[in-house]
Amino acid sequence: MAAKKYYAVKKGKKTGVFLTWEECRAQVDGVPGAEYKGFAHREEALGYLGEETSERGQALQEREEFRLGAGDLPPRGALFAYVDGSYSHALKKYAFGCVFILSDGRIYTEYGNGDNPQSLAQRNVTGEMLGAMYATRFAIVNGFEAVEIFYDYEGIEKWVTGAWRSKTELTQKYARAMRGWSGGIRLSFTKVAAHTNVLFNELADQTAKRGLTEGNGVPGVKRLEEMKVYGTGTVE
Repeated sequence: MAAKKYYAVKKGKKTGVFLTWEECRAQVDGVPGAEYKGFAHREEALGYLGEETSERGQALQEREEFRLGAGDLPPRGALFAYVDGSYSHALKKYAFGCVFILSDGRIYTEYGNGDNPQSLAQRNVTGEMLGAMYATRFAIVNGFEAVEIFYDYEGIEKWVTGAWRSKTELTQKYARAMRGWSGGIRLSFTKVAAHTNVLFNELADQTAKRGLTEGNGVPGVKRLEEMKVYGTGTVE
């Protein structure tokens, strides 16, 4: 029997996917009617949460203006990039979604997908790696001095920093590419717990899901003037 590596909490102190039973138990202990379940694969845990997250995602897609606090915007010359990955066993595809936030409050989204047989094994993690790589290249092409990548799978950062050893050819290529690009831009990472009502993390998740069905491979990196503004942030 496969070991349970992912714990999805649908009703608890915090909801989302957790990597250890201790983290999960902390969210459900003492919560009447707590709803949670363990899974061997992350996409299965996400699927367990899918009904409520899709409703939140639909609401996000209908919004054109976002209320942002001053700390939600990057400093001038920097880019915030929320990235996420998705996977469909039925389609045999992985996909990525990116949400870019500029210092003037403009917000852009991008997505893409792939079906490389060797990359399918890592499912949505492959998509999230693609998102991080696309975001870094996007920042460089558009002349940003720094990019902060917000992610929910730990390897996105730890394979690059060396905190985790890259054990597959795919993660080794990812780490080499990101380290190489970091020589031309200040690259930083911030972990965001999945499905915890973080606005742009949720939007990245939904954008990645769109990438599964609407994407056409990995798009070329666009310049800002080629992209459609998704929304604008008004600072509170």
